[in-house]
Amino acid sequence: MGKQRLTTFALAIKNLRKRSFRSKSLIIVVTVFSFVMFCGGLLSQSLSLGENYMSGRMGADIMIVPRGCALSLQNTLLRSESNTFYLNENLVEGISATHGVEQVSPQLYIGSLNAACCTVPVQLIGFDPKTDFTIKSWMKNIDSSKLAFGEVVTGSHVNAAFGGRVWFFGQPLKVAAKLNDTGMGFDSSVFMTLETARYMIKTSQESAVHPAGNEKDRVSALFIKLTSNSDASEIAKTIINKYPQTDVVVLKEMMRHISTQLNNLRGLAYGIQGLLWVVSFLILAVVFTVTANERKREFGLLLALGATRKKLEGLLMTETLIISILGAVCGVIAAAFIMYEFRMLIATSLGLPYMQPKIGSIVMLSAVSLLLSVFTGVISCLYSTIRIGRLEPHIMIRGYE
Repeated sequence: MGKQRLTTFALAIKNLRKRSFRSKSLIIVVTVFSFVMFCGGLLSQSLSLGENYMSGRMGADIMIVPRGCALSLQNTLLRSESNTFYLNENLVEGISATHGVEQVSPQLYIGSLNAACCTVPVQLIGFDPKTDFTIKSWMKNIDSSKLAFGEVVTGSHVNAAFGGRVWFFGQPLKVAAKLNDTGMGFDSSVFMTLETARYMIKTSQESAVHPAGNEKDRVSALFIKLTSNSDASEIAKTIINKYPQTDVVVLKEMMRHISTQLNNLRGLAYGIQGLLWVVSFLILAVVFTVTANERKREFGLLLALGATRKKLEGLLMTETLIISILGAVCGVIAAAFIMYEFRMLIATSLGLPYMQPKIGSIVMLSAVSLLLSVFTGVISCLYSTIRIGRLEPHIMIRGYE
């Protein structure tokens, strides 16, 4: 049988296997650290991307809903919550005549029961293709003005194939297109013309589900685009004074509130990451130091047999690198799997614009998390490596300082 060369790497593997419990414990510490670093970074990027995407493509400057329904509208837009509410009168003409208003587009919201396409109740949204300036900016594969009666456009998270059918209130609707990712509640919504939506209301009444009036001009919200030199806050006050039965949501104010929430959440995430880094570093440093003290006799014998101090330092560092790399890889893989599989639940739970970055950004974040985890392992081992490297062999063998 040929002789096997005992390299630094092979010796490090043997040492780690010999002390498997300690090795696995250290790998778990690095795994947790890497997991939190990746999750925190991806969460921060996703929220920032969702905020920028929403503010840039929302289109409307002001939104009008029935009195007391402003929060329901925000939850529908951000949390994918299923809501049903209606304005009591037709305000389109009156709002359109308001000074500073450039365009008005109505939408009709119908909360559905659980459907086969989704694991949660779906928001049905009726819109007017002739006046719409919000939803069409997210659409692909179809001109919204050509959407026919009985056809729908599904959000990107709705499990329905293009050209297939979805069923609501016992009625089949053809899937004419899907939306691009929006980072909003639109991703879990189904869109149709006002005519189709009002037919759904009639169907829901017959099924005793979400009973509602059947006036032909009933809508839930008005999305308003203002002229370039208009003051949204002033126009909002004018509308509220004229129509006290309504709530007016100003997009800039809503985005300002969302931005504050995002900053608070990011601050919390960074704080947790920083605290975990300190804890991980201290745990690794203490364990490496204690382990090095326990192995002084082993190191002394290696030196006595002709091993150089650089060889000894290289052995410790190789063991540390193996532990750090294994832990970092496991942490990143676990974090990527969880963040991808539960992305919809995360977005819904946060109630904030949430859009995962493209693959290039995720790969870059993975690399940063890996490097930071390995770096943490390496620097936590430096003290014990330097200390062992300075002791004389006879002192280490005899076990005295």
